[in-house]
Amino acid sequence: MRILEAPHPGATPVNQLRVSGNACGPAALLSAFGFGSERWQAVAAAVPGRDDRQRIGSVIRLYGAKDSAHLRGRKRWNQRSGVNLLDLTDIANEMAGGRSVPRLDYEVLVQKRRESQAALLRRAHRRLARSLKRGMPPVISLRRLALRSPPGTDQKFWTLVRGHFAVVTAIPARLPRGARSFGFRYADPWGGEIHEGRFEARESANCPCLVAIVPRSTIGKRDLNGGESSIVTLAAAIGDF
Repeated sequence: MRILEAPHPGATPVNQLRVSGNACGPAALLSAFGFGSERWQAVAAAVPGRDDRQRIGSVIRLYGAKDSAHLRGRKRWNQRSGVNLLDLTDIANEMAGGRSVPRLDYEVLVQKRRESQAALLRRAHRRLARSLKRGMPPVISLRRLALRSPPGTDQKFWTLVRGHFAVVTAIPARLPRGARSFGFRYADPWGGEIHEGRFEARESANCPCLVAIVPRSTIGKRDLNGGESSIVTLAAAIGDF
């Protein structure tokens, strides 16, 4: 099977833990640009700093400290909750502003009306593949959900526990007919490491997102209550779509 890889696969992932446990967004952007084509590498190289700590700090200070255009009265990034998908997209485009690179966009990867899980899997693969082919490794939003009962009820629902951003650096170039999953390689800002995972279409999960099998990831595990069922999902992506 032919693999579609990031243009600069030998890049070193940026480690968010040099700054903060909630710096995955800025760290993921720096990694994505670093793993990208020469034009995107130039965006990363323009960020001031000698190491991960200084460069992440520069992104937060220069771009993350601005007022959010999407959350009234909030900065784009804060120590407590990090950054959301829309603000991270704005940060990415400001970092790249004035350079000969395309404008990035985001896509929410939740089932549309009458879209099956298998169709969602194909849509996600198309978006990730397109961005990789164009030289920009996509930043993905992963979310851990736990099956919890709201106060006053015994009925359980998937509830967001914690979100995390990472960077897809390799996927299969094509999906076989009837595919229900595909593997991927990703740069994880948590520790600055390369891991492998799998996206799966699971109608039985009763969740409108693809399930992300990421056994090396610790996303939200510390926030789970004893015995809770949980899954990690692919919620969205930022890239050159």
